[in-house]
Amino acid sequence: MKKATAVKIASLATLGIVPMMFSSQDAQAIPAFARKYATSCYTCHSGFPTRNAFGEAFRNNGYRWPGGEDDDHAKQEQTKMGSDGWKKTFPSSPWPVDIPGFAPFAFWIRGNIVGYTEGNTKPDGTQDKASTFNWGNSPLGNATLFFGGSMGNNFSAFGSYNITASTTEANGSNPQSHTTTVTSGARGRVVWAFQPGINLALGNGFSDFNFGSANTTYAGTFPNPGTGAEFSYIAGEKSGGVKVILGAAQNGTASANEVSDMLYARVKYKIGGAGLLSGAGGTLGNEYVGIDDHFAIGASYMGIRDTALLTTGAWQGETGIWGVDAEGSIGNFMLGAAYSHDVDLGFDNYRIDGTYFVYPWLKATVTYANTRDGANNKDNDPTVAAGLTAHLRANALVSATYTWHTRDRLLPAESTTQDTFVLGAQFAF
Repeated sequence: MKKATAVKIASLATLGIVPMMFSSQDAQAIPAFARKYATSCYTCHSGFPTRNAFGEAFRNNGYRWPGGEDDDHAKQEQTKMGSDGWKKTFPSSPWPVDIPGFAPFAFWIRGNIVGYTEGNTKPDGTQDKASTFNWGNSPLGNATLFFGGSMGNNFSAFGSYNITASTTEANGSNPQSHTTTVTSGARGRVVWAFQPGINLALGNGFSDFNFGSANTTYAGTFPNPGTGAEFSYIAGEKSGGVKVILGAAQNGTASANEVSDMLYARVKYKIGGAGLLSGAGGTLGNEYVGIDDHFAIGASYMGIRDTALLTTGAWQGETGIWGVDAEGSIGNFMLGAAYSHDVDLGFDNYRIDGTYFVYPWLKATVTYANTRDGANNKDNDPTVAAGLTAHLRANALVSATYTWHTRDRLLPAESTTQDTFVLGAQFAF
């Protein structure tokens, strides 16, 4: 089976290389923020959707151009709602504000071109599931509507709205009748910037804890915070800097949930490279995608109330997780490593991410993840994922990823694990 798998994977890899041979040209200003500043996606991303050092500083400034230069760099004017004179007559008049003078929306379209899943066997050696090779859900299988913009000098918002639809052929006298189910989910955050580097955010997604860094290797070793509030302090003008995050979130949406179901904290210290707040300074290892030469270390802790234990997923039954991490980049190479420990379950969780830019538009990635599954009380399931991503344009990419489960069987009574290969595509505008 392994030999057949190797042959099939080789043919799939050939399919993945063909579209990558097209030349890459700079595409200008596709998502909402890129349109606002009339700049390329590469200004904030080292290949969408991964942020670079400047993109991290942009977020740290409350989704504004660092250095208080938002108005100077914006190419699309804001629409004023009220005159400046209202500031003098407040509170007798409303406080004036300005909102985006453009549609602050962007679409992210993505899906699988082809997918392969290896067959597996039962403990007695008989086949459990046959291998599959199919077209997946097509490159247009998933769509996300992003929204983002600033309102006045302190207030901004960022989020997404996902819509998925499935059509199922109905059984009965009319086999052509169909039932369509549409599901949707919105997540995002609103941010109040007291001043550059001091932010208070409320929301149910894109948390600073698991989404606020250019390198988020550590996030894979922690649960995601739920709906809640976050306070962030960021310093770092000339080079490097420090970022402190304090948050409180609820575990789920039931009426019994409390605002303090989950309390968490994180500290990141960056040495060298661009300033966490300025997005400038240091040395750029790759100027085309904004990779800065630097080293950073971090520490995180998350505590969960005894009466609000996580009830699903790998962290079921947990009341406390702590972890440490390190990441850095030099030239075209980026590396991140993270470790966390579950206080109650006693699990050790590891993750290592490596990225190398062959060209500014072509990157190779390798991820080793070893996170135990507390929900099913299984032993660890270490995996290695190797990928190749080609940005055909600044806003469009194709990616090929092979995921290998290094353990053939997680438990003696279970079927063997299944390796997978996916050739996918994404674009945004």
